[in-house]
Amino acid sequence: MLSRHAVPLFIAAAIASLVAAPGPASAAGGQAAGTGAGKRVTICAQHHYRVVTGATGRRYVVENGNFGGKPECITNRGLRPNFEITRSGANTTGIEPVAYPFALYGCSWGLCTPGTRLPARLSRVRHATASWHIASPSAGRWNAAFDVWFGRHRAAYKGQARGAELMIWLTARHDPAAAAKVIRVDHRRWYVYHWVTSHNGAHWNYVQIRAVRPTNQVSKLALLPIIHRVERMGLIRHWWWMLNVESGFEIWRGGTGLATRYFAAGVTLKR
Repeated sequence: MLSRHAVPLFIAAAIASLVAAPGPASAAGGQAAGTGAGKRVTICAQHHYRVVTGATGRRYVVENGNFGGKPECITNRGLRPNFEITRSGANTTGIEPVAYPFALYGCSWGLCTPGTRLPARLSRVRHATASWHIASPSAGRWNAAFDVWFGRHRAAYKGQARGAELMIWLTARHDPAAAAKVIRVDHRRWYVYHWVTSHNGAHWNYVQIRAVRPTNQVSKLALLPIIHRVERMGLIRHWWWMLNVESGFEIWRGGTGLATRYFAAGVTLKR
């Protein structure tokens, strides 16, 4: 289990759709129903996305991160930062998950959320927070995790980041935690796992911080204390670039009904 890493597979498959997409409307690849706050958009095409707006006016992206090729649809309501997996054909017994539908703040593979303060050097980040409320069915095998990427260069948001990937697991189904070191950060206890992963000749630190007590909800989770703890481990450098904050579901099997009810993320920079 600890040797697997799914995100490079998603990234390799997503390059064309994210970079070549002509704009939010055509990039969504979905059908819309209703108007205004009740508008519903369903996205079934692989790696297609929709730009959405949070309550404070901040812009995000929700994307159908499906790299396994099985049928998968996500539905967004009201063009707000939410989505529900309304169809999932995921059914693998392999090491790698086959999907990671997610919400994004920041930049990833040439796609940036409008008005984002990222990428930014980690040394310039004063505050970074994320909120995520989910609904989780009992069936299937999956996890719910933030994914925060760091590049050695600012331009990494256009390609494979080679600094570090920090995944913060909040909860999981049929994926028990292995024995690991436990740290306490911001009044929470986390398991810590680390290894160096690679894809197409690129190498980077993969760090998994996993909640000892699983939860379906965090509000204004302070990311910097976690990041700085990992930095003290020598796995992230303060001169690297923080590229994004993602929240999504890694899925091996099932997943229908998994939902992001609310997502928000933001970064404040030093003057």
